[in-house]
Amino acid sequence: MKINYLFFIIDYKEYIKIIILGIIEGITEFLPVSSTSHMILISSLLNFNNNKIKIFDIVIQFGSTISIIVFFKTTILRIIKQIINKSINQDNSFFISHIIICLIPIGVIGLFFHKELEQLNNINSIIISLICGSIILAISEFIKINKLTERISYLQAFIIGCVQCLSLYPGFSRLGTTIFSGTLLGINRCLTIEFSLIMSIPLICSASILSIIDNIKLIKLSDIPILVIGILTTFITLTIVGKKCLLLIKYRSLKIIILYRIIITIIFYFFLNS
Repeated sequence: MKINYLFFIIDYKEYIKIIILGIIEGITEFLPVSSTSHMILISSLLNFNNNKIKIFDIVIQFGSTISIIVFFKTTILRIIKQIINKSINQDNSFFISHIIICLIPIGVIGLFFHKELEQLNNINSIIISLICGSIILAISEFIKINKLTERISYLQAFIIGCVQCLSLYPGFSRLGTTIFSGTLLGINRCLTIEFSLIMSIPLICSASILSIIDNIKLIKLSDIPILVIGILTTFITLTIVGKKCLLLIKYRSLKIIILYRIIITIIFYFFLNS
C-alpha cells in the first residue's frame, strides 16, 4: 500500500521491513554476532534486496553510534576534557591517542580498499567469516589469564587495531575481534569492550560518509524518512536491550554466543547458499 504524502511516497510494507531491520541491528550491535551478516540474512528473508540496502546497512548504524554515546557518556566526556585541556590523567585506562592509534590500521585499509571490501558482501565470504569469527571467540573463551591489566598501552592499541581489520570481512564482528585480541593481550574484557565501542564512533561515522558519497546517485529525497526511521528504531532498540547485552558479553561465558553463531552459519549455508 503506497500513499503520497507531500513529496514522499509512503509504502507501509517497506516501512515495516525497515523497522524490523532496525530492531535486528539494535539487538545485534552490542553482541559479537556480526550485525552486518544479520542485516543481509533478514533483508533476504524479507525480500528487501534492492541496491540501497548497503547504504541503509551502514547509515542505520548512526543509531548505534548515538546509543554508544549515551551508554559511555562519562568516558567520552572525560576524553573530550582531555582534548580541551590538553592534559593526560595517568589513572585513566586509555586516552584519545590510543583510539587514534587503534584506528590507523583499519582506517587505512578501509579508506583505500573500501570498494574492494564491498565485494565481500557475498554469502560464501560471510559463511567463512562466521566460522572463523566463531573460532577466535572460542579461543578467547578458553584462554585463562590470572592477572588482567586495567590499562591499554599504545602497542596494545595498535595490535587491537590490526586484528580489527578482520572485521572488515562481514561475519567476523568488530566486537568479536576486539574481545579476541584483548584476551590474548591480557586486557580486562570490560575495558576491551568499552574501548572497542567508543573507538567505533569515528569508524562508523566515516564508513557512513564514504558509503553516502559513493552511492549518492542512488539516494532520493523519498529515502530520507526510511533512513531516519531505521536510525531511530536502532537507537530505541539499543536503549531497551543494550545494557543487558553488555552485561552478557562482559561477565558471562561466550559459549552461547559461539553456539548462536554456528546456528546462523548453518542458516546461511542452507537457506541462502542454494
